[in-house]
Amino acid sequence: MSASSNIGGHRGRRGPGLLLRGINRAFCRGWHRLSSVGQRLPDGPVILVGNHLCGLDPLLIQASVNRPLSFLMARDYYRKMWYLRWGFDLVGAIPVSPGGANRHAVREAIDVVRAGHALCLFPEGAANPPIPLHRILPGAALIARQSGAPLVPFRVSGVLPFDHVHLWKPFYRRSHARIVIGEPVYLPPAADDGDAREAICQDTRLIRHAIHALARFDIAD
Repeated sequence: MSASSNIGGHRGRRGPGLLLRGINRAFCRGWHRLSSVGQRLPDGPVILVGNHLCGLDPLLIQASVNRPLSFLMARDYYRKMWYLRWGFDLVGAIPVSPGGANRHAVREAIDVVRAGHALCLFPEGAANPPIPLHRILPGAALIARQSGAPLVPFRVSGVLPFDHVHLWKPFYRRSHARIVIGEPVYLPPAADDGDAREAICQDTRLIRHAIHALARFDIAD
């Protein structure tokens, strides 16, 4: 049996195996009537970046692509949802602290991408922020710079936004979910004598623009 067909984790693969991806795809397309538009992911290292509406988003994006994904996830949820931690570990989730010190998590993410895997993260750092795509954290740009991987933007629409009270409502309430996947984006070469902070700001603006440009495909809830 190949590594990609295993259900559990494997040192040569990150993300869920074929069976889990099939179950997830059936749930997302059947219950949430998921439709997807866009590109197949390229082979090799790749980083997916997109807007974040609710906890259902990782399931939807995984159901929309042709490769297993590893995710960055909030450390608070990783700790509080102890009853699901086995599942997070099973698919190779990497806990991070939004706005905190994440040196080890970022290093693990870079290693995952350099190993040729597909990593997905939500650069807003929180679900359903007050101003969508207003704040883009630098993690995606840092990982892309260090790994040399392309960034693939995506956009989620048609689902119930997370309201910080009814955590599970977006999962069981039926929706007309849509994922739109854009073309790969490569960060421009960094200037040798450039200001590092300004370079990160430029990278985050590029990421924001790439995600926001997909808004024309949004559907109503």
